[in-house]
Parts: sequence; C-alpha cells; structure tokens
Amino acid sequence: MAFLEENEWILLNEVAYNISFIYTVEEMQKAILNRWLPFLISYDAAVFSRLSVTEDGDFEFMDTEGYNLSLQSIQVWKNQTRKDDAFRWMIYSTNRSTFAEDISQPGSRLQDSEIYHTFWEPNDLSCSAGLCIAFREEPMGFLRLYRKSGSTPFSPRDLFVLEQLRMHFAYRLAYEAKKGDSRYFYAKGYQEKLCRQYGLTAREGEMLDLAVQGWSNDDISKQLSISIHTVKKHFQSIYAKMHVRNRVQMLQCLPISTSKVNFDELQ
Repeated sequence: MAFLEENEWILLNEVAYNISFIYTVEEMQKAILNRWLPFLISYDAAVFSRLSVTEDGDFEFMDTEGYNLSLQSIQVWKNQTRKDDAFRWMIYSTNRSTFAEDISQPGSRLQDSEIYHTFWEPNDLSCSAGLCIAFREEPMGFLRLYRKSGSTPFSPRDLFVLEQLRMHFAYRLAYEAKKGDSRYFYAKGYQEKLCRQYGLTAREGEMLDLAVQGWSNDDISKQLSISIHTVKKHFQSIYAKMHVRNRVQMLQCLPISTSKVNFDELQ
C-alpha cells in the first residue's frame, strides 16, 4: 500500500502487538498516546476513552486518557461530546470507523458549535482525526487526535493508519469489557480443540482457561486450592506441550490476537 513505507509497516505491527499484550488496558491507552502513535501520526493533543452503553441505549465514557490536555479540558470534552448529535451518529454508524474534521473546510459548522467554543478554541485546535472502535457493532471506545492552528489537516494516510489499528483496539477493549467470560473469545469448541491438539489434561485445560481470563498464579492457586509450586508445575507442563517458553508465548498461540481470530465463529 502506497500510504506507508516498509519501516512504517514494521512499526505498525509492533504497535498492534503492544495493543494486544501490554499488561493493563489503562497502560495501553497511555502508551498509545504518549509513545507509540506519535511515531506514525503527528498530533498536538488527543483523547482516548473506552465506552460503555447503558440500558437505555445511551453511552458513558470510562477511563478517559488525555494527551497534552488539562483534566479540566478532558472533562469539558466528555461533557460536550456526549451532547453532540454528530458524535452519536458516528458511534453507531456501521459505514465507517475513521473520520476527519477541519474548521477551515468549506461548509464546516464546527465553529458554530458549543464544543468548539468550550474545547477547541481554548486549546487552539483547528483539525482532528477520529477513530470509532466497535466490536461486532457494539461501541467499545473512541480515539480522537487534534492539531493546533496553523497545522496541516490530517491526511488520508493518517486515517489509513488508524484504520489498520481499529480491530486490534476493538478486540483488546472487548476482551477487557468481557473479561471473565472466556466463551466470548474462544471460537465454538476451540478450548476443547486446543486440549486435544496439545494433549492437555483436564486440569491443564482449566488452568489455561483461567490464564486467558487474566488470572495470576496466586489467583489460580487460591481458586483451585493448590500450592503455587503445583500451579507453576502445571504451567511448565503446558508450556512444554505447546512448545513455548512462557505465558506470553502461550497466549500468542491462542485466538486472542486479531490476526488469529475467526470473528464469525465467536459465540
């Protein structure tokens, strides 16, 4: 694809890997805004928030992370964005996931909006690029990048980069939202298939399932009423059978990476 050079594709793959495997989703959000994404797209400010849909069909922002914005500005952004009908349309639209806004664009009504006067103008912002993150049409998150006045607008190439990361974000945020229900992530019968494929015992299969849910060795020890030594011994057996060295490599063998998931088979 002409948008990216070879070294940029390599960096993009590295970013995608870290989205899936950084230790906590909060750390992932911070690392994306502060360390990884600026290597691929330049921006002066940003907001990355998870979404939760309420029973009445509305939505709430959760664990919103900002870049180069005050806490007050982030709160204004959250309050004003929830009132924005255009945002609501973007979140629930199935036609596109990326978009761009530019106050200098002909026909733009942004300068007449309340969010422009309360958020854009005080922060000297002039254009933005956004990514709506959804998993199987369920809103999961929202990423918004901004540039200050005098900057060039975001390009189709910038939106292309965001689109390449979309499903990696979607699966990670869906995993976090559905954590504890491993059936949501395994293809039908996949857990049993793994046990047969690698010759795992029933106990090893149970421990593998707990590891997928994010349980630590201490948690597993307490849950199964066995010693830490026994837990480690079981995992060493699992690693040997799956031909991996550690838990990270073990998880990479499972369908919890977007490149290995058949979304049509998910329960």
